[in-house]
Amino acid sequence: MNFNFLDNIQWAAIPAYGYALYGGFVLCTLVQLYYYLIHFGRVVRFRSKSGKEKGVQPPVSIVICSKNEQHNLKKNLPLFLRQDYPHFEVVVVNDGSTDESEMLLYELKQEYTNLQITTIEQDRKFVHDRKLAITVGIKAARYDAIIFTEPDCTPNSDKWLSAMQHAFGKGGEVVISYCRSTSRRGIAGKIMRSDSVFSALFSLCAAIKGKPYRGSIKNMGLSQALFFRNKGFASYSAYPRSEETVFLCRNANRKNTRVTLAHDAILASSQKLTFGQWFQQKCIYTSLLTIGKRGKKHINTEMASRVLFLLCVAALAGIAALRQTYLPIAAAAPLILIRFAAKVAVFYRATKKLQEHGMLIWLLLYDIFSPVLAFVTSMAQPNLHKIKKIK
Repeated sequence: MNFNFLDNIQWAAIPAYGYALYGGFVLCTLVQLYYYLIHFGRVVRFRSKSGKEKGVQPPVSIVICSKNEQHNLKKNLPLFLRQDYPHFEVVVVNDGSTDESEMLLYELKQEYTNLQITTIEQDRKFVHDRKLAITVGIKAARYDAIIFTEPDCTPNSDKWLSAMQHAFGKGGEVVISYCRSTSRRGIAGKIMRSDSVFSALFSLCAAIKGKPYRGSIKNMGLSQALFFRNKGFASYSAYPRSEETVFLCRNANRKNTRVTLAHDAILASSQKLTFGQWFQQKCIYTSLLTIGKRGKKHINTEMASRVLFLLCVAALAGIAALRQTYLPIAAAAPLILIRFAAKVAVFYRATKKLQEHGMLIWLLLYDIFSPVLAFVTSMAQPNLHKIKKIK
């Protein structure tokens, strides 16, 4: 390769801010490559236990909290009741439903002996949230190993329960998996799905490292003993609809937490959130990150390095245009291409593992515009600064 053109460059004529800008660009690129290849790469390289190995299969309780979910119960509940597992029960907490859920549940009870029904009656004087329904479900469960899901979730196969239970392994008290979305269409839907994948990459990486800070009640395992040993949700009344995340921050650790991304372990959710509902939920989780320590550092560092990377690229392009020279962009181009290639490779393999098909292009676009959404979310998040920090 001929590098004679370098002899014609007047290096002394390049201003000091040009070197500083390029140095900042290189540093941001290296930080970004760390997150794509090393940090997010943990999810790509992670190998889950298949659950096919022969061994002891202890009894398991599946807990489903349902409120006015007749349609989803009719569609999905039989799929959970027919799981290929030797001994398990499905506990459905009918949380004050006003539709025909109760009638449907008792009809299914006649067909499936492993279905247990617990009903929370409506009480106008006592308004409760989801924490009560989850607690009632845990208390009603007969077995220590509990797998949570929700009526709108669909398993890939009848091996879901086996894959989730097998992930507990020896000494496991928490199992974290993934639940993908199937119903979010249009631009708003793609934004929500892209954000879900980004959030999952961070939270799953943290869990794999032994520092879990977020899980979803849609697809999560929990030991009944761990729940009662730590007094359940007794001290979490100030947290709006975030009980499982707060519980994980307080009680999940490197020793008792397991992750599974096995094909059979991942569920698909048909929940239809409006963009406003999703944004409100995202604000709550963002607030939890600000009062806790787990996950916050990596999320903020990656976001800051990405914003600075884009600003540096824009500044180098501006200098090239003003000075009418290709040198700034030519110097930056190799690192820009390397970052882009790394990003495409990691996103492609991550979406394949998480079964988020058709999301690669949207993730690449979201990677550029998500800082704006993060800023808006941080400005709109609920005021939870008075809540004690989670250690």
